[in-house]
Amino acid sequence: MDEVLLLAIILAAVVLANILARYFTKIPLPFFLIFLGVLLAGLPVYKNFHLDPSTFALAVIAPMLFNEAQNSSRLWIGRSITNILSLAVGLVLVSVLVVGAGLHMVYTVLPISLAFALLAIVTPTDASAVNSIFESNPIAEEQAGILQHESLFNDAAGIVVFDMSLAAFISGTFSMELAVGMFLWEFLGGLLFGSLIGVLIVSVRLFLIRYNDDTPLIMVLIQLLTPFLVYLLAEKLALSGILAVVAAGLAQGSEREKLRLTSSRMQLITSNVWEIISGMLSGTVFVLLGLSLPEVITAMQQSPNPNFGVYKLIGIGVLLYLAKGIIRLFWSRYLIKRRVKTSHEWRDSLVMAFSGANGTITLSLAFSMPEVIHGQPFEFRGPMIFLAAVVIFISLIMPTIFVPLLLPSQDNNQPRYRWVRRMLQAAISDLVKEKEHPEEAQIVIDSLQQQLVLDGTPNLKLRRRLMSASHQVELRAVQKLHDDGKITDDELFYYGKFLQLNNFSADEKIWKNVLLRIRFSLHIGTLYKDMNRAQDAFLTAPVILEEVYWREQFKKHGEDILPIEQVGFDAVMAFLKTKDVESGVESNMVKRFYRTRHRRIHGKDVNADIVYQMFMRAFHSEYELIQEALSTGKINSSLAEKLQQRISIDEMTYLQNTEIFSN
Repeated sequence: MDEVLLLAIILAAVVLANILARYFTKIPLPFFLIFLGVLLAGLPVYKNFHLDPSTFALAVIAPMLFNEAQNSSRLWIGRSITNILSLAVGLVLVSVLVVGAGLHMVYTVLPISLAFALLAIVTPTDASAVNSIFESNPIAEEQAGILQHESLFNDAAGIVVFDMSLAAFISGTFSMELAVGMFLWEFLGGLLFGSLIGVLIVSVRLFLIRYNDDTPLIMVLIQLLTPFLVYLLAEKLALSGILAVVAAGLAQGSEREKLRLTSSRMQLITSNVWEIISGMLSGTVFVLLGLSLPEVITAMQQSPNPNFGVYKLIGIGVLLYLAKGIIRLFWSRYLIKRRVKTSHEWRDSLVMAFSGANGTITLSLAFSMPEVIHGQPFEFRGPMIFLAAVVIFISLIMPTIFVPLLLPSQDNNQPRYRWVRRMLQAAISDLVKEKEHPEEAQIVIDSLQQQLVLDGTPNLKLRRRLMSASHQVELRAVQKLHDDGKITDDELFYYGKFLQLNNFSADEKIWKNVLLRIRFSLHIGTLYKDMNRAQDAFLTAPVILEEVYWREQFKKHGEDILPIEQVGFDAVMAFLKTKDVESGVESNMVKRFYRTRHRRIHGKDVNADIVYQMFMRAFHSEYELIQEALSTGKINSSLAEKLQQRISIDEMTYLQNTEIFSN
């Protein structure tokens, strides 16, 4: 039970950090995660918290890398394999040897084998750690591809070098032949083993698809189990479990090429499941770092060794980052082959250097160091974890500051969001022309306008003010009817009650919803003396029952609510039209509420088949706009793909919720 509570708290911290990162976009998400982890470390439930490195690698790192690998482009890897291996293997080895040797000379208390181990820890990169920066400061496609695929393979190179360095420290001896043999066995053996198991699992999945056994439950569970199975088997054979998982992920990615448009639902669900799991796991990693930091700092402060002072280690961490960053800069400038020549080679190399951010694998390796060696506490464990944490922090801060200075910024509203609005407005403009089925067309228009609302981030306070103002406008319009002698005192009184209840339910708060359900169910039950109808009334949304309730109330008094409502509706629509310029988003929200009320109270049942046709017509208009913009060169294929994905998701959402749009 305690473990479940710990996991629930960590996941809650991941959720909170992601929310904060959406509002404070200048601060990278990992900082929020680490900060919340530090706060959690003060809770009593985490007093004896201990991170098991082997469990961490299996449960967190393996599935994360598997997902990254299966989403990688094999075409990109084949086209850039020289650059990827240059960075993932060559740069890792050079950085470990050069900076490791220099670290031992400067910080002599650290044995050279552990200096190499420390560099193996802080050299693997995590390109996803700076993705949020590149969203507003996009890098070239070639650079992005190299960074993404580099991070898959340099993890394994770092792990193998770390294992060899730690083994040399524990044994006290080092054999070049044994080291080379161990490297080849773990590196190449891990790749080969992972590929074989991955191909086997893909074959099983394709077999199931061929015989229509590709239900999401079966296929997703097989895929989720794959990284754990591959990692455990590879580790049993003393191979690199991480590389085996990467290879299996690449094999898994080949499945999509074979499936193409078949088994589409399964592919979509699998993609969504992995997106959630990947975000959850990557967030958990940084929360765990924050959780562990106080313990590490406390252990160092209690150590009698003066060489483990916090400030000294921070200075060493800064030097480590600068040294390996300089090597990465010159490596990127002179040893990376570029297919596309630019006039900004030094700038591009600086971006590549700053993009060498550390993250999940660095943490995994740091925490995997043993606590006891030869029966004695491993005194270097705490300082090395702290140094790794310092390098991670710096590697996240530096690109946050300097990448925006190096790259031209891009307004988030341009061009993608601008084209989303154009898309929706094209569909609305087409449906406005519909004369034969205006009610059904209006339902679709309201839904499209709601998308504009969500994209525009509405001001809820302004919406409430507009709703209140609209309520007053309708009251005045109805009062004028009474003053002109067109409605009776009784009609004015009951319509006022209707508006009061209507305004009460407009904000759709839960407690108001419950009160209205009770009220309507009691009224319907009393009116018809039928318990089943009362039960149905309680289970029906108040905004739907409200109009029926008041139509019956007016009929009971021999009166008609519809002409009165029509006058009030027209007055509100005219009022809201004047607000479109200054508060278009919020005005559309209020308009939608009143249009829905107007349609329901007049009892105009819509034809679900016509609504379906109107939605298809709207989606077709959006597709046509994108096709025309792409063919005329107004947008590129990458943007067109993103816009088309949005339309496809909207289509699937509608098809799964058709009944909502017919009520």
